[in-house]
Amino acid sequence: MAELNLRQIEVFRATMKFGTVTAAAAALASSQPTITRELRRLEDTVGFPLFERRRQRLHPTARALKLYHEVQASFIGLDRINACVDGLRGSYDEILYIATLPAFAQNLLPEALRRLLASHPHVSVRIDTADPRNQSPISGFNFDIGLVEGSYTAANADVVTVGSFDQICVLPAGHPLCARKVLAPEDFRDMDFISLGENDPFRMQIDRMFDEAGVTRKMSISTQSANAVCEMVACGLGLAIINPLTALSYRDRPIILRRLSQSVRFLVSALRPANRPVVNSGENLIQHLMAVCSERARLLDRLLEE
Repeated sequence: MAELNLRQIEVFRATMKFGTVTAAAAALASSQPTITRELRRLEDTVGFPLFERRRQRLHPTARALKLYHEVQASFIGLDRINACVDGLRGSYDEILYIATLPAFAQNLLPEALRRLLASHPHVSVRIDTADPRNQSPISGFNFDIGLVEGSYTAANADVVTVGSFDQICVLPAGHPLCARKVLAPEDFRDMDFISLGENDPFRMQIDRMFDEAGVTRKMSISTQSANAVCEMVACGLGLAIINPLTALSYRDRPIILRRLSQSVRFLVSALRPANRPVVNSGENLIQHLMAVCSERARLLDRLLEE
Protein backbone atom coordinates (compact mmCIF):
# COMPACT_ATOMS: atom_id res chain seq x y z
CA MET A 1 0.00 0.00 0.00
CA ALA A 2 1.34 3.45 -0.97
CA GLU A 3 2.03 6.03 1.74
CA LEU A 4 0.34 9.40 1.98
CA ASN A 5 2.18 12.45 0.73
CA LEU A 6 2.07 15.95 2.22
CA ARG A 7 -0.25 17.30 -0.47
CA GLN A 8 -2.84 14.60 0.23
CA ILE A 9 -2.71 15.34 3.94
CA GLU A 10 -3.17 19.07 3.29
CA VAL A 11 -6.20 18.41 1.06
CA PHE A 12 -7.75 16.08 3.64
CA ARG A 13 -7.11 18.50 6.49
CA ALA A 14 -8.57 21.48 4.60
CA THR A 15 -11.68 19.50 3.63
CA MET A 16 -12.27 18.39 7.19
CA LYS A 17 -11.53 21.82 8.61
CA PHE A 18 -13.73 23.86 6.28
CA GLY A 19 -16.46 21.30 5.68
CA THR A 20 -16.85 21.60 1.91
CA VAL A 21 -14.75 20.96 -1.16
CA THR A 22 -15.40 24.51 -2.33
CA ALA A 23 -14.05 26.04 0.89
CA ALA A 24 -11.08 23.68 0.90
CA ALA A 25 -10.25 24.62 -2.68
CA ALA A 26 -10.35 28.33 -1.79
CA ALA A 27 -8.11 27.80 1.24
CA LEU A 28 -5.57 25.88 -0.83
CA ALA A 29 -5.77 28.26 -3.81
CA SER A 30 -6.98 25.39 -5.98
CA SER A 31 -10.16 24.44 -7.85
CA GLN A 32 -13.12 22.34 -6.78
CA PRO A 33 -12.56 19.63 -9.45
CA THR A 34 -8.91 19.36 -8.48
CA ILE A 35 -9.71 18.90 -4.77
CA THR A 36 -12.42 16.35 -5.59
CA ARG A 37 -9.99 14.40 -7.74
CA GLU A 38 -7.28 14.48 -5.06
CA LEU A 39 -9.71 13.28 -2.40
CA ARG A 40 -10.53 10.24 -4.56
CA ARG A 41 -6.84 9.51 -4.99
CA LEU A 42 -6.42 9.85 -1.23
CA GLU A 43 -9.11 7.23 -0.62
CA ASP A 44 -7.46 4.94 -3.14
CA THR A 45 -4.17 5.37 -1.28
CA VAL A 46 -5.52 4.60 2.20
CA GLY A 47 -7.71 1.77 0.90
CA PHE A 48 -10.97 2.76 2.60
CA PRO A 49 -13.61 5.49 2.17
CA LEU A 50 -13.11 8.72 4.11
CA PHE A 51 -16.30 10.49 3.08
CA GLU A 52 -19.86 9.55 2.33
CA ARG A 53 -21.39 11.53 -0.51
CA ARG A 54 -24.97 12.41 0.27
CA ARG A 55 -26.96 15.07 -1.55
CA GLN A 56 -23.85 16.47 -3.16
CA ARG A 57 -22.16 16.98 0.23
CA LEU A 58 -19.28 15.15 1.86
CA HIS A 59 -19.80 13.59 5.28
CA PRO A 60 -16.69 12.24 7.07
CA THR A 61 -16.69 8.61 8.15
CA ALA A 62 -15.66 7.46 11.62
CA ARG A 63 -12.25 6.52 10.22
CA ALA A 64 -11.90 9.99 8.72
CA LEU A 65 -12.60 11.59 12.10
CA LYS A 66 -9.95 9.45 13.76
CA LEU A 67 -7.44 10.22 11.02
CA TYR A 68 -8.20 13.94 11.29
CA HIS A 69 -7.43 13.85 15.02
CA GLU A 70 -3.95 12.46 14.26
CA VAL A 71 -3.39 14.94 11.45
CA GLN A 72 -4.33 17.86 13.68
CA ALA A 73 -1.93 16.70 16.38
CA SER A 74 0.93 16.53 13.87
CA PHE A 75 0.13 19.98 12.51
CA ILE A 76 0.35 21.70 15.91
CA GLY A 77 4.14 21.94 15.67
CA LEU A 78 3.93 23.37 12.14
CA ASP A 79 1.33 25.91 13.23
CA ARG A 80 3.63 27.07 16.01
CA ILE A 81 6.50 27.45 13.59
CA ASN A 82 4.32 29.47 11.23
CA ALA A 83 3.13 31.66 14.11
CA CYS A 84 6.74 32.33 15.06
CA VAL A 85 7.55 33.25 11.45
CA ASP A 86 4.56 35.60 11.36
CA GLY A 87 5.77 37.22 14.57
CA LEU A 88 9.26 37.68 13.18
CA ARG A 89 7.85 39.02 9.94
CA GLY A 90 5.54 41.43 11.75
CA SER A 91 8.23 42.77 14.05
CA TYR A 92 10.02 44.45 11.09
CA ASP A 93 13.18 44.97 13.12
CA GLU A 94 13.75 42.50 15.95
CA ILE A 95 12.26 40.88 19.01
CA LEU A 96 13.74 41.74 22.40
CA TYR A 97 13.36 39.06 25.08
CA ILE A 98 13.56 40.36 28.64
CA ALA A 99 13.61 38.30 31.85
CA THR A 100 13.15 40.38 34.98
CA LEU A 101 12.22 40.19 38.61
CA PRO A 102 8.54 41.20 38.98
CA ALA A 103 9.39 44.35 40.96
CA PHE A 104 11.43 45.79 38.07
CA ALA A 105 8.65 44.97 35.61
CA GLN A 106 6.42 47.22 37.71
CA ASN A 107 8.61 50.14 38.74
CA LEU A 108 11.61 50.43 36.41
CA LEU A 109 11.11 48.70 33.08
CA PRO A 110 7.93 50.51 31.89
CA GLU A 111 9.58 53.94 31.68
CA ALA A 112 12.74 52.53 30.08
CA LEU A 113 10.63 50.70 27.48
CA ARG A 114 8.60 53.82 26.77
CA ARG A 115 11.81 55.61 25.84
CA LEU A 116 13.12 52.66 23.83
CA LEU A 117 9.96 52.28 21.76
CA ALA A 118 9.85 56.00 21.08
CA SER A 119 13.07 55.64 19.10
CA HIS A 120 12.60 51.99 18.00
CA PRO A 121 8.87 51.70 17.25
CA HIS A 122 9.21 48.43 15.32
CA VAL A 123 10.83 46.45 18.13
CA SER A 124 8.63 43.76 19.65
CA VAL A 125 9.19 43.09 23.36
CA ARG A 126 8.56 39.85 25.22
CA ILE A 127 8.76 40.02 29.03
CA ASP A 128 9.11 37.05 31.38
CA THR A 129 8.68 37.98 35.05
CA ALA A 130 10.84 35.21 36.48
CA ASP A 131 14.26 35.45 38.08
CA PRO A 132 16.76 35.31 35.16
CA ARG A 133 19.31 33.62 37.43
CA ASN A 134 17.10 30.55 37.71
CA GLN A 135 17.48 29.63 34.05
CA SER A 136 19.69 26.64 33.27
CA PRO A 137 23.37 27.47 32.80
CA ILE A 138 23.68 24.30 30.72
CA SER A 139 21.14 25.19 28.02
CA GLY A 140 22.01 28.88 28.22
CA PHE A 141 19.94 31.91 29.04
CA ASN A 142 16.80 32.31 26.94
CA PHE A 143 16.67 36.10 27.04
CA ASP A 144 18.52 39.07 25.61
CA ILE A 145 18.44 41.22 28.76
CA GLY A 146 17.93 39.99 32.31
CA LEU A 147 17.29 42.30 35.26
CA VAL A 148 18.29 41.20 38.76
CA GLU A 149 18.95 42.82 42.11
CA GLY A 150 22.37 42.85 43.71
CA SER A 151 25.69 41.96 42.16
CA TYR A 152 25.95 38.81 40.08
CA THR A 153 28.80 36.90 38.49
CA ALA A 154 28.31 34.44 35.65
CA ALA A 155 30.82 32.88 33.28
CA ASN A 156 28.25 32.83 30.49
CA ALA A 157 26.93 36.39 30.86
CA ASP A 158 28.19 39.95 31.00
CA VAL A 159 26.84 41.91 33.96
CA VAL A 160 26.25 45.67 33.87
CA THR A 161 25.26 47.71 36.91
CA VAL A 162 22.45 50.01 35.78
CA GLY A 163 21.55 51.47 39.18
CA SER A 164 23.07 51.84 42.64
CA PHE A 165 21.06 52.92 45.67
CA ASP A 166 20.74 52.54 49.43
CA GLN A 167 17.82 50.71 50.98
CA ILE A 168 15.44 53.13 52.69
CA CYS A 169 12.94 53.14 55.53
CA VAL A 170 9.21 53.30 54.85
CA LEU A 171 6.80 54.38 57.57
CA PRO A 172 3.03 54.87 57.76
CA ALA A 173 2.07 58.52 57.48
CA GLY A 174 1.62 60.01 60.94
CA HIS A 175 3.98 57.59 62.68
CA PRO A 176 6.03 59.28 65.46
CA LEU A 177 9.31 58.37 63.73
CA CYS A 178 8.31 60.47 60.70
CA ALA A 179 9.60 63.48 62.65
CA ARG A 180 13.17 62.22 62.12
CA LYS A 181 15.05 62.65 58.84
CA VAL A 182 17.38 59.71 59.44
CA LEU A 183 16.55 56.53 61.32
CA ALA A 184 19.08 54.38 63.16
CA PRO A 185 18.65 50.70 64.03
CA GLU A 186 17.90 51.68 67.64
CA ASP A 187 14.79 53.57 66.47
CA PHE A 188 13.19 50.28 65.42
CA ARG A 189 13.41 48.67 68.85
CA ASP A 190 10.13 46.89 69.73
CA MET A 191 8.46 48.34 66.61
CA ASP A 192 6.15 46.28 64.37
CA PHE A 193 8.37 45.47 61.42
CA ILE A 194 7.35 44.06 58.03
CA SER A 195 10.10 41.95 56.49
CA LEU A 196 10.87 40.34 53.19
CA GLY A 197 11.02 36.53 53.08
CA GLU A 198 13.53 34.68 55.23
CA ASN A 199 15.71 33.69 52.27
CA ASP A 200 15.82 37.14 50.71
CA PRO A 201 19.47 38.32 50.63
CA PHE A 202 18.53 41.86 51.64
CA ARG A 203 16.45 40.54 54.53
CA MET A 204 19.58 38.73 55.71
CA GLN A 205 21.67 41.92 55.56
CA ILE A 206 19.05 43.91 57.43
CA ASP A 207 18.61 41.22 60.09
CA ARG A 208 22.39 41.13 60.59
CA MET A 209 22.47 44.92 61.01
CA PHE A 210 19.86 44.78 63.78
CA ASP A 211 21.52 41.80 65.44
CA GLU A 212 24.85 43.62 65.55
CA ALA A 213 23.09 46.66 67.07
CA GLY A 214 21.36 44.44 69.65
CA VAL A 215 17.92 45.67 68.53
CA THR A 216 14.85 43.45 68.74
CA ARG A 217 11.89 44.22 66.48
CA LYS A 218 8.36 42.84 66.48
CA MET A 219 8.56 40.68 63.37
CA SER A 220 4.84 40.70 62.77
CA ILE A 221 4.63 40.05 59.03
CA SER A 222 6.93 38.78 56.29
CA THR A 223 6.32 38.54 52.54
CA GLN A 224 8.33 37.86 49.40
CA SER A 225 7.00 40.97 47.64
CA ALA A 226 8.38 44.48 48.20
CA ASN A 227 5.13 45.85 46.75
CA ALA A 228 3.18 43.92 49.36
CA VAL A 229 5.47 45.36 52.05
CA CYS A 230 4.57 48.90 50.94
CA GLU A 231 0.87 48.12 50.84
CA MET A 232 1.02 46.85 54.42
CA VAL A 233 3.01 49.86 55.58
CA ALA A 234 0.42 52.12 53.95
CA CYS A 235 -2.25 50.27 55.96
CA GLY A 236 -0.37 51.07 59.17
CA LEU A 237 0.71 47.50 59.88
CA GLY A 238 4.32 48.37 60.62
CA LEU A 239 7.63 49.83 59.45
CA ALA A 240 9.94 48.40 56.82
CA ILE A 241 13.27 48.76 55.05
CA ILE A 242 13.08 48.05 51.31
CA ASN A 243 14.56 48.95 47.96
CA PRO A 244 14.00 52.59 46.93
CA LEU A 245 12.59 51.85 43.47
CA THR A 246 9.58 50.06 44.90
CA ALA A 247 9.24 52.64 47.68
CA LEU A 248 9.23 55.51 45.16
CA SER A 249 6.34 53.97 43.27
CA TYR A 250 4.26 54.30 46.46
CA ARG A 251 5.10 57.93 47.20
CA ASP A 252 1.49 58.97 46.49
CA ARG A 253 0.22 56.54 49.11
CA PRO A 254 0.12 57.31 52.87
CA ILE A 255 3.74 56.32 53.49
CA ILE A 256 6.81 58.36 54.41
CA LEU A 257 10.33 57.69 53.16
CA ARG A 258 13.35 58.17 55.43
CA ARG A 259 17.07 57.49 55.18
CA LEU A 260 18.69 54.71 57.13
CA SER A 261 21.78 55.72 59.12
CA GLN A 262 23.67 52.65 57.89
CA SER A 263 24.17 51.92 54.23
CA VAL A 264 22.60 48.73 52.88
CA ARG A 265 23.39 48.85 49.18
CA PHE A 266 20.84 47.96 46.54
CA LEU A 267 22.12 47.35 43.02
CA VAL A 268 20.18 46.83 39.80
CA SER A 269 22.12 44.64 37.39
CA ALA A 270 21.50 43.77 33.74
CA LEU A 271 22.64 40.42 32.37
CA ARG A 272 23.68 40.05 28.74
CA PRO A 273 24.04 36.33 27.87
CA ALA A 274 27.23 35.47 26.02
CA ASN A 275 25.55 32.63 24.12
CA ARG A 276 23.11 34.90 22.26
CA PRO A 277 23.71 37.34 19.40
CA VAL A 278 23.75 41.01 20.38
CA VAL A 279 20.37 42.68 19.96
CA ASN A 280 20.80 46.36 19.17
CA SER A 281 17.65 47.40 21.01
CA GLY A 282 18.93 45.55 24.09
CA GLU A 283 21.99 47.79 24.26
CA ASN A 284 19.74 50.83 23.91
CA LEU A 285 17.48 49.51 26.65
CA ILE A 286 20.41 49.24 29.06
CA GLN A 287 21.23 52.90 28.44
CA HIS A 288 17.63 53.88 29.13
CA LEU A 289 17.62 51.78 32.32
CA MET A 290 20.73 53.61 33.50
CA ALA A 291 19.13 56.97 32.78
CA VAL A 292 15.90 56.07 34.60
CA CYS A 293 17.84 54.80 37.63
CA SER A 294 19.87 58.00 37.73
CA GLU A 295 16.70 60.10 37.60
CA ARG A 296 15.07 58.01 40.33
CA ALA A 297 18.14 58.47 42.53
CA ARG A 298 17.93 62.26 42.16
CA LEU A 299 14.18 62.21 42.86
CA LEU A 300 14.79 60.13 45.96
CA ASP A 301 17.39 62.60 47.23
CA ARG A 302 14.92 65.47 46.80
CA LEU A 303 12.15 63.64 48.63
CA LEU A 304 14.41 62.65 51.50
CA GLU A 305 15.57 66.26 51.96
CA GLU A 306 12.04 67.66 52.18
